[in-house]
Amino acid sequence: MSRVVAPEMLLESAREVARAIAANSEYGVWMTKKGLRANLDAPSLRHAMELENRTQVLGCFTGCMEESMKAFQEGRAPRWSKL
Repeated sequence: MSRVVAPEMLLESAREVARAIAANSEYGVWMTKKGLRANLDAPSLRHAMELENRTQVLGCFTGCMEESMKAFQEGRAPRWSKL
């Protein structure tokens, strides 16, 4: 998320972004940050895609995908379990 805000709105805008990030699963945020850092030095697009594929497969074992789908179907916010 990127935007330009007036100086007096900076803190509230930063808090809004932080709340949006915090609303995601702990695993998803953790692996997104890890993947971004790792792919800065990725030797190729293929390497970066393989890392992302591995992350997606590992994510299937967290229960986050099932909770996300169930929450969507029930019209509620997801209840993420801790890592």
